[in-house]
Amino acid sequence: MLDEFEMGHGFPQWTELGQDTGLDPLGMQRPIEVIYQSLLPGISTITLRLRYYSFYPWLLDAYSKSNPSTDLEEFRTFQRKAEALLSLICAHGPGEVGVAGINWATRTLQSFGANPAAGVVVDFAAGADLASDEENYLLNKGGAFGGIYSSQLREMGLIRTDDPNLPIPYCTSAALPLAEAYREQLGDLADVFLAAAKKGRVTIEQLDELQIMKPSNILPSSSEQSALATVLLGQNNSPSKSDGLRRETMTQLLLLAATVERVPQTNDAKWAWFSAGSGDEPTAEILQLWSLYQASDLFRLAYEGLLSASLRIIEAAPFQRMTLPQVLAEVVDAAEISNDVTLKELFVAQTAGQSLDDLAKHTLENLLDAEATADSEDQVRASLSLLAALFQKRSHYPIDVWNRLLAADHFQSFATEANFIEGLLQQPAQVALQEIIGQRVVKRHLWVASRKFRNQKAYTFLFEPEDGALRYRKPFTISPSSPRIDQAVQFLRDAKLLDEDGPTELGLREIRPQ
Repeated sequence: MLDEFEMGHGFPQWTELGQDTGLDPLGMQRPIEVIYQSLLPGISTITLRLRYYSFYPWLLDAYSKSNPSTDLEEFRTFQRKAEALLSLICAHGPGEVGVAGINWATRTLQSFGANPAAGVVVDFAAGADLASDEENYLLNKGGAFGGIYSSQLREMGLIRTDDPNLPIPYCTSAALPLAEAYREQLGDLADVFLAAAKKGRVTIEQLDELQIMKPSNILPSSSEQSALATVLLGQNNSPSKSDGLRRETMTQLLLLAATVERVPQTNDAKWAWFSAGSGDEPTAEILQLWSLYQASDLFRLAYEGLLSASLRIIEAAPFQRMTLPQVLAEVVDAAEISNDVTLKELFVAQTAGQSLDDLAKHTLENLLDAEATADSEDQVRASLSLLAALFQKRSHYPIDVWNRLLAADHFQSFATEANFIEGLLQQPAQVALQEIIGQRVVKRHLWVASRKFRNQKAYTFLFEPEDGALRYRKPFTISPSSPRIDQAVQFLRDAKLLDEDGPTELGLREIRPQ
């Protein structure tokens, strides 16, 4: 079990690998992930504090200057002790969130009492050594660097890890200003930290001195704050296309924060950006892409709502078994659809006179409420209304934006399903709905689960075929995806561009007309 930390709503906790429950039961997540990953490159759901992006360049630079060895294991020994020491610094005094190993560090310091006396020496070498029998700060052999931050630092062009002649990671020229700014921030304390990390021992007095290293203690208008903001906002001398997309998203978050006059939450951004392009005003492409992300995720939830409802119907049947035609008949009955309307007429009737964006938001709330109360009939009706709103909204997206959903044939996406549904528009709605659920939900899940079992040895079937019927196996809970917005907002706060009241003066400089 990797060390856990508490970060608040929207932030993950480390857990064990190998979960075999029905995550992404319809294989619809990947096209959605591709969109939001491209819009916030260099940030992931587990990169929780921006200051690691200056800490690691400094640490790599300091190691290269003090140690001629290029042995990877020797480097990792140094790196893991440095990470363990940083977690002890963050656990000492006022609490700090989002730090790898913080629970281990808290327990380690608590073993010396509530207020460790001056002169106490904390020996953490064993806690950083995977070969030790003592509790370890992180079980990932690459530590927080290898397991969390190195891939994102590499994506931002700050480090290299692929040189066949140099097995240890090293800084690029773009990272050197960060390394120098961090060293300048520490001053003589840089040597204190490095010496303690090398020994694997630190005193309480040294932990007091090193409090400046906490992620929240970046000084506004300092060289480090400026260097981090430059990287975060993609303002390097030669920014890449990825840098530009991250900058545009960050700028939109600052603009949103200025509008709501507080720290924006993920749902604030999702719904504000979902409406992009719905009016007559020109819309920035970055907002159209975020809108497409949200529409795609909502479409996934509508399908998964139909899957969840089908599961509940099977679970309630005698012996928890039903044939597929029986399941489809009950789902259609729950939808309360007239037998004399086409699917096109049904979609038009469900969306007539309503804002598609408002309808989507309202029906999602109904769908999640029905999921919470295990009401399969309400799940079906909400899922169908959500499909109607999203199908109509598809025409709002320019072709170059819509084409972002193109993916391998084995993925389902908003685009593939809109095309499938388009071929059913003239069919009676009852027939069309049975076709959608039968082919794109029930049989699709069996296909996805079979691939996972064959390729990953993971058994994720929610129901199983048995003697011509479907047998209930386990429940499934639908939930919206987390597109890194919470992490991006935290980075803006760490960079002193955002606070509780919205953009800071430094943040306002980034969004004011030049």
